[in-house]
Amino acid sequence: MAEPLALQRALAALVLDPDGATFEEDPAGFARSHGLPEADAQSFQQFSAGLAAYRELARLSLMDPIETMFPITRALLEREGSWEPCVEAFIQARCVASPHYRDIAPAFLGWLAETGWGQATWPFLLELAHAELLEVLVARFPEADRPPGLHKVPGLPDRIVLDSVAQVVSYRHAVHRVSEAAPVPEARPTHLLAYRDGDGQPQLMDLTPAAAALLVRAQTESLAEAAAALGLADPAATLALLEELRDRGAIAGFQAAS
Repeated sequence: MAEPLALQRALAALVLDPDGATFEEDPAGFARSHGLPEADAQSFQQFSAGLAAYRELARLSLMDPIETMFPITRALLEREGSWEPCVEAFIQARCVASPHYRDIAPAFLGWLAETGWGQATWPFLLELAHAELLEVLVARFPEADRPPGLHKVPGLPDRIVLDSVAQVVSYRHAVHRVSEAAPVPEARPTHLLAYRDGDGQPQLMDLTPAAAALLVRAQTESLAEAAAALGLADPAATLALLEELRDRGAIAGFQAAS
């Protein structure tokens, strides 16, 4: 019998190699080519139908979360005949190190970021995929207790405490305005607040550059300091915006800046 590691490598090749024809034509030869002894080669031959089904199911388990979590990215690339080459390149990269199903989609996004796949043709591709995954993660983020000592009404000496789900993100394209029917975003600087509303639904809210900067800065310094640094001359408007975001569920509350 083969060493467990050698057998694991052969089974990984069975799943991840792009062309399954080599195995289908000669299962025993496939096993031998991966260093397995004759007993294992004969087992590959005897159980070839089961191993072929295993290959199919394992590959589907890799593709399913990508197709589910990136529907607009898929629509874009399918329109160009590039979806299957993209997914195949990701599978061949063998970059899913986690045993957890939930980590496949983040691994796909990380692979896009690391390799730059397709971004010469679609410069917004990484941003589009990031925005799609962000909505899913915001929707599924576990509930967390709010920090103690927060108050609801902001004052200029306070700092902002965002809800544990909320994030401020910036893109070069309006990727939140796309759809499966129209997957190409407008090229314009875009600042978004990702949060979960009172009904538990993920939201991507357009922000002005100044509002986005304020939400970032005022998490670590007072609203007065952040507003002065950004040249925001109307504190009443600033405080009104923050109260609105608190009502929407994006801000957990406010506390005195230390």
